[in-house]
Amino acid sequence: ESLAIVGESGSGKSVLTKSFMGMLDGNGHIDCGTIRFDGENIAAYTTEKEWLKIRGKRIAMVFQDPMTALSPLMPVGKQIAETLHQGLRGRAAKQRAIEILRNVGIVNPEKRYKQYPHEFSGGMRQRVVIAIAIACNPEILICDEPTTALDVTIQAQILHLLRDLQKQYGLTLIY
Repeated sequence: ESLAIVGESGSGKSVLTKSFMGMLDGNGHIDCGTIRFDGENIAAYTTEKEWLKIRGKRIAMVFQDPMTALSPLMPVGKQIAETLHQGLRGRAAKQRAIEILRNVGIVNPEKRYKQYPHEFSGGMRQRVVIAIAIACNPEILICDEPTTALDVTIQAQILHLLRDLQKQYGLTLIY
């Protein structure tokens, strides 16, 4: 399924979705209420260890600005391989990262694996951020304005890609 959360700029959409992953800023906290995920109240989590059970593995996020989401000091392929929590290391992690790059529409992923974010266009960087988010096969993918900084043609491509990945990976999407 897909869910869209809408509201004015500054109304708290991003803060709300960050609360689903325990990523609130230091001054943020949940006062009351529950966030139910798979029968468990994740709003009651208090430790990083608890959040790490779901963050990235079961719930992942695509941030709106790929330049701040990606490290400029590391090749994009290594950034994807680093997120794999399925016990993959070395060559196996690299092969899986290349496969994921291919799945998100990066042409020549073997070459692109070794390149840095500044060598990619805005749309390609956003595809890399999506690749990182889906690397661990999450159940829910939160897309925090994934097309904000992109031109209209690329926006349509990214939205089409997200729909395709939703079908391929069986994702629930929250926009």
